[in-house]
Amino acid sequence: MIQPLVLVVPPPLLSSRWLTLLSSLLPRVRALGPRSLVLAVLISTACGTTKPPLVDFSSARRDYGSTDYPEVYQRWTRHEKVVSQTESALEMWATFRSLDFRDAFVAHYAEAYALNAADRDRLLQAQRDAAGAAYEFLITAQSANYRWNDLEKKSSPWRVTLRDGAGDELEPDELRVEKLPDMFEREFYPAKTPFTKTYFARFSRTPDQDAAFEGERTGSIVLRFAGPLGHADLRWDNR
Repeated sequence: MIQPLVLVVPPPLLSSRWLTLLSSLLPRVRALGPRSLVLAVLISTACGTTKPPLVDFSSARRDYGSTDYPEVYQRWTRHEKVVSQTESALEMWATFRSLDFRDAFVAHYAEAYALNAADRDRLLQAQRDAAGAAYEFLITAQSANYRWNDLEKKSSPWRVTLRDGAGDELEPDELRVEKLPDMFEREFYPAKTPFTKTYFARFSRTPDQDAAFEGERTGSIVLRFAGPLGHADLRWDNR
């Protein structure tokens, strides 16, 4: 009689990192033959059980403390990947620098760098002004082939766009490699690994664009990565 292999993954461990690891195990598990059936099913189920949390696009100011930052970071960070055969053509984590995220970021930054009240208020106002001027994202990406991780290049095979719930689309005015101090990035954007590359993407909000691109007012913001090997949508929904 075939004894199935059983893998039990507690719900608290079903983070994006764990799901990535479990997904990578699937080809090897299937190669074990019939014994692996239950394990493969459990891994597939685990990888499909998490749903991104709903977010709040409102402009209300939140009174966050420094310790709130990890939870808020997770709420505004999405993870997806484009898979070609068994390889990861592009795996990305993107943090939407929304008003809600920036409120928590400033609280954590002010605590980390011991800012006084006046400096904290100035930083908060600058962050809120930036959110009102553009949709901004911090993207961390990696690929099984390092040459495919080149979002910043005009010759890149990847097209990055921003879509709203109505299906309207924006092209980025800026998409560049972001060089952040290692210690800072690991604290504020912990998706970073020795194999990732970090990008900054900016999509301007202008009166003309606002007329054609309603953005958060449609209830959804989608950051799309598309290329010859497939596409992935990173979504933020408020309902």
